[in-house]
Amino acid sequence: MFKKGFGKIGLDAFFCTIFSIVVSSILYFIIINTEILNPFTAAFKDFSFTDVYYSKLFQKSKGINDVIVINIKQSDRLTIAQAIDKVAKQNPKAIGLDILFREQKHPYIDSILKNTLQNTKNIVTAYFFENDSIIKNHDYFSNDNEQLGYINVNLEEQDGVIRDFIGVKKSSKTAYSFATQLALTAGSIKNDELLKKLEDQLPINYIGDKSSFLTYDIEEILENKPIPALKNAIVLFGYVGTPTDNKFDIEDKHFTPLNAKIAGRALPDMYGIYIHANIVKMLTEDNFVKKIPNPITYFLAFLCCYFAIFFGLKIFKRSSLLFDLVIKIVQLLVSIILVYLALILLKFNIYIYITPILVLTLFGLEMIVFYVHLLSYLKKQFKWESHLLD
Repeated sequence: MFKKGFGKIGLDAFFCTIFSIVVSSILYFIIINTEILNPFTAAFKDFSFTDVYYSKLFQKSKGINDVIVINIKQSDRLTIAQAIDKVAKQNPKAIGLDILFREQKHPYIDSILKNTLQNTKNIVTAYFFENDSIIKNHDYFSNDNEQLGYINVNLEEQDGVIRDFIGVKKSSKTAYSFATQLALTAGSIKNDELLKKLEDQLPINYIGDKSSFLTYDIEEILENKPIPALKNAIVLFGYVGTPTDNKFDIEDKHFTPLNAKIAGRALPDMYGIYIHANIVKMLTEDNFVKKIPNPITYFLAFLCCYFAIFFGLKIFKRSSLLFDLVIKIVQLLVSIILVYLALILLKFNIYIYITPILVLTLFGLEMIVFYVHLLSYLKKQFKWESHLLD
């Protein structure tokens, strides 16, 4: 039935595709389990073709005024407490502190900070997971009504390029990420269906970098005049360099897909508070990137590999010399088309992990010659029949 539907080349294309998958799986297993190749494995793991979308193509930075960042610099606790109080009086929807007060210092100043944290009802404080431990503010600053959010973005691979996040962590007690808790406090998340979605690892829909978000130094907040933009905004306190946006200051700075250098990155490009700001904006606008499930991705990889091999075998059957001349051109065109389609999908907020599709398709085309040699061996040893050898 298979032969009748797809012909003899279709059957060989199917067998060659299976052959390519088996060989590529063996090679992948060897690579990830060979210690000397670990640097190469890590480099490829840290790269994604879709980074081109954010760093080079389609990227249009836009002004965002309803998520505001305040740079705390190296301010002391009294200054931070005064700034929180000043912001709270201007009626923001929520205030987030990407700051940890892990120990007590000056009793009088600490008492002022504690009083500010307790009396600001819409404030979200931070903590983070470190192995099996939770690192948070000293118990002195805690209260029964505090709203907490973990600042680990994806709970893993914090040193790599941050592309994904997990908004809700289910364990003995439900834990919300910093951005999720801010969106809840601001009243932007109103249904359990969205919270359920946030339990999965989701791509971050990066809207912009530091230039996209309205940012104030903490000294500007402490001036006497009010700032109208703070009203009904979500305000995030965090570190953005000293002085602000010092490109050589990499404290709490991370690699993101917006990095202008998509390969050979030298310096991290985004402060953690702006990563949280991007996620907050994504949550408040319900502007998610829809990720194509892995089973569908690998099924598409199989199909693309099959049809590429089918096309390659057609050329090989006509002329092995012609195949040698055009196969590299075909591989180049396939690479360009697949990556461009992935970028177009991302433009419409659809993310597909294009790497397995691209790698398997190119590898399948490369394996055609080896498949023909395998057929020759089988014919010689076991009288295997194949029209490719006729």
